Amino acid sequence: MSMNEGIAVVTKVVSTGVRRAPEPATVLTREDLDAGPVSLDEIEPGLWLGNASAAADVGTLERHTIRSILSVDSVPLPVHITDHPNLRVRHIQAADVPREDLIRHFEDSNRFIADSLAEGRHVLVHCYFGVSRSATIMIAYIMQKYRLGYEAAFQRVKAKRRFVMPNPGFVNQLKLYGRMAYRIDRTNERYKLFRLRLAGDNVRKAKRLPTECMDVVKPDPGVTQESPEPYVYRCRKCRRVVASRSNLLLHKPKSATVAQSPAKVGREPEATLEEEEEEGEQEEQEGTGGDGAERGSRPHVADGENVADGTMATGSSAVDGGGVNELGEKVRRCSISSEHSNRSSEKDTPMCNKIFFIEPLAWMTDIYRNTQGRLYCPKCTVKLGSFNWVMATKCPCGAEIFPAFYLVPSKTEYSTVVQNVQVTV
Repeated sequence: MSMNEGIAVVTKVVSTGVRRAPEPATVLTREDLDAGPVSLDEIEPGLWLGNASAAADVGTLERHTIRSILSVDSVPLPVHITDHPNLRVRHIQAADVPREDLIRHFEDSNRFIADSLAEGRHVLVHCYFGVSRSATIMIAYIMQKYRLGYEAAFQRVKAKRRFVMPNPGFVNQLKLYGRMAYRIDRTNERYKLFRLRLAGDNVRKAKRLPTECMDVVKPDPGVTQESPEPYVYRCRKCRRVVASRSNLLLHKPKSATVAQSPAKVGREPEATLEEEEEEGEQEEQEGTGGDGAERGSRPHVADGENVADGTMATGSSAVDGGGVNELGEKVRRCSISSEHSNRSSEKDTPMCNKIFFIEPLAWMTDIYRNTQGRLYCPKCTVKLGSFNWVMATKCPCGAEIFPAFYLVPSKTEYSTVVQNVQVTV
């Protein structure tokens, strides 16, 4: 009899261990964490901002007739909330770090909040403490709804919940969102640079370009297109199209003194990003706005290879000659001026033309599996420039860029629409 009981006890212990072993490795939950006392504040009628404790407390939700929850956290809410029949729960997985890409969720989160309120459902937006991530989502909604700038929307939310404080990276993303007229404009140069820097961060960790960052690599402008862009950059040797004017990323000269030979900067990209954030804050105070995605000191990187001191190299062997290149540069600058007509500070300061800093393009095959290297013409294999995902690189003008993809002017030439009618493969 006692033997049977002992066997029964042993069996129970073993079976319990088998059931519980997989739990930590399967689904993360908030069951074992405490976000402190329930805390939530009504920002607008029916729209609440709070912490995870408020979102996990059914009594609190019922007391405020909250029927929709937008959860901005690293893990989802407990099952008794996510599976509740009367609740509509949306989860955005995000960490409270400056480099978290929250801006890509703004349009969906704004739609979720607006649709829920239109249906008469009160909404709770929360993160762990209700201070940074959820406050960022709330500010983005207020900005879009009332067409406000970041500072005005921030003060409006803070007046209702006094300790909201988005981290610096989220602040920069909100400012960028305002500059893009409250929508995600993938053609916006600042947004392109923002995405490039996020991709550079991922490459630095994974040592190759992750699948989720492939959107930063743009189509090859040299392949057959139904409506090719009228102005392009070609390889001087074989005249293969290697970039379109829209692929060019601009920056202002860092200083009046031009370095003789540009080089890579021996420091981690974090330092560069911090400097750019500080410059962006100064730009915002001057009335031009700023964001972490890009700053006024966007560099073009130099190779030290046939780059003229203070002037763009034209090459004596060029088919079109210096006059055509000069005309092409004037046309390019006119385009630059129109594209950035809303930036008063940039209209007053000429853009650097020492090096052509461009977006990563599909013909740059080495960028997918290497953190840095050279760029070769896909047709004649002559070296056109270099790239570096993980370190800031210095332009002859003194500006620095991270990550960097650049063409040396002496190896490329500017072409007009007439020269671009032929198919280049």
